[in-house]
Amino acid sequence: MEVDAPHPRVLSSAKLVDLKDKVLCELGLSAGHTERDTRAPRALPAPDPARPSVPRRRAIRRAARPGPQPGQDSERVDVVVIGGGPGGASAATVLADNGLRVLVLEREPFPRYHVGESLLPALWELWDRLGVTEQIEAAGFAVKQGIRFGMFRDPEEVVLLTAECPAYFPRSYTYHVDRARFDAVLLDNARQKGAEVREGWTVADVAMRDGWVTGVLAGPNGAAPRRIAADLVIDATGRDCLIARKMGWRRPDPALNKVAHFTQFAGGDPRDVGSLIPTADRIPATTTTEIHTTEGGWVWYIPLRGETVSVGVVLDAHYAGKLAGDPEAVFERALSGCPKVRAWLHGARQTMPVQTVSGISYINDSFVGNGFVLVGDASMFVDPIFSAGVTLAIRGGVYAADCILDAFQHRDFSAARLRPYESRIRQPMDRIFQMIRHWYAILEGGNADNMIRRAREIPWLRERLIVLLSGGYEKMDLESFLLSVKAAS
Repeated sequence: MEVDAPHPRVLSSAKLVDLKDKVLCELGLSAGHTERDTRAPRALPAPDPARPSVPRRRAIRRAARPGPQPGQDSERVDVVVIGGGPGGASAATVLADNGLRVLVLEREPFPRYHVGESLLPALWELWDRLGVTEQIEAAGFAVKQGIRFGMFRDPEEVVLLTAECPAYFPRSYTYHVDRARFDAVLLDNARQKGAEVREGWTVADVAMRDGWVTGVLAGPNGAAPRRIAADLVIDATGRDCLIARKMGWRRPDPALNKVAHFTQFAGGDPRDVGSLIPTADRIPATTTTEIHTTEGGWVWYIPLRGETVSVGVVLDAHYAGKLAGDPEAVFERALSGCPKVRAWLHGARQTMPVQTVSGISYINDSFVGNGFVLVGDASMFVDPIFSAGVTLAIRGGVYAADCILDAFQHRDFSAARLRPYESRIRQPMDRIFQMIRHWYAILEGGNADNMIRRAREIPWLRERLIVLLSGGYEKMDLESFLLSVKAAS
C-alpha cells in the first residue's frame, strides 16, 4: 500500500483547549505562561537570526604564550580532542577548518567495530556543515527511509516514513551504516580540514592546575605518557567518560536501568521497503529500522550493506538478571519472544560473539568546566531505542566547536564562557529523554492502545512522531507532541 502524507488537524474545540491547560499543569507549567488559543500544535520558530553563524576560517586571537617547557610540556596545541568518534571528529573538523591547531588522540586504530548503526535524517544539515556529505553518499551504505514498530505481537506493523513529512529535512532518507567505515570517514574528514590525528594513542589523564584543565598526559599505546599542553581539551572518550569520572559527575539514570545484548548476522532478511513508499519517493533496495517488543524489553533489527544485519535486545536489568545463562543465552531467550525477527534470521549465520552493555543510561552533572568540554557519549547517553546517539554526538561536537571558537575570540576558556554549549545541547537531550521515558512507560504498562499504534490513525500525532523520530528535536514543539498524545488517548 502507499502511505499518504498526513496534515495536522486544527485544535478547534474548547475541550481540547482545556485539555492543553491540564497537560501544561501536569508538566509543571501554568496556563498563564502560555498563550491560550485554538491553533494547531506548532513547530518551533526558526532560530534567532540575530545569533550569528560561525564563519569558516575565522581569524583567531592568540595571546603571546610560552612554548613547551623543558621537563614539563612535550608540545603545545590550541585544542586536544580525546577520542576520534563522531563527536570528537566533528568538533575537530570545525575547529581545524577555522584555523586552530587541533590534535586528536584516538586509542584504537581505525577502522574499528562500533554499535549504533541506524542514523537519522537530521544529520544531513550537520554533514553539510562539516563538508562531508559527498563522502557519506559515496560510501555505499544501506539506505534507510523510516522505522517500523511491531507492538505486543500486533500482526500489523506501524510504519513511519520520513518521506511523509518532506518539509522538515533536506532529504527524506538516511543510512544504516557500518560504523567502522562511517567513523573512519568522519575522522579522515577532520584530517583533511587540518586536524592532526594520532591513532593508537592513549590519554592516561588530563593535566590540571588550580582547578583548570591545562592539557593531557598521553603517549603511544604501551609507552610512558608525556604532557601535551592545550588551551582547551575536548573529552570525546565515549562511555569511558574520562573527565566526568575524574570529577565525580557521572550519574546513572535509575529509571532507565537497562542492559543491551547485541551481535551481527550474515544472511538475514533485508526488509526491503518496497511498496510502502509512494512511487515518487521510492529509492531502490531501501530498508527501515525495525523495533519490536519482547518480554522484558524490545528488539532492534537493522539491515546493513550486503547481507549483514545488526540485531540487539534491550532488557530491563531486573528482568534480565532473573534469566539463567550467559549473554548468548539471554539474547536467544529474548529473540524467542519475537517470532517475526526470529523468522527473518532463519538460515542466517551469526558472525560475532554477543556483546553486552549494562547501565546504558547516564548523564553528567555538567558538560563544561574550566578549560574543557564533554561531547557525545562522554557527556551523556540515554538509550538506543530512537537511534539518537550519533545525531546527538555530531550535533554536540558542532555546538561545542562553535562555543570554543567564541572562547578563542575572547581568550576566555572558563566554564562560564563555555556554558552556552551545554545549554544548547541539553535542549535536544532533554526532549529525547522524555520520549524515551514515555516509550518505557508503554512497555511497562503493556498497553496495546499506545501512541505508536494511534499514529496509524491520527495525522497530527503521526506527523509529530515522524519528525521527532527523524531527529528534528528543535523542529517540533515537544509540548505540542505531548498534548497530541494526551488528546489522542
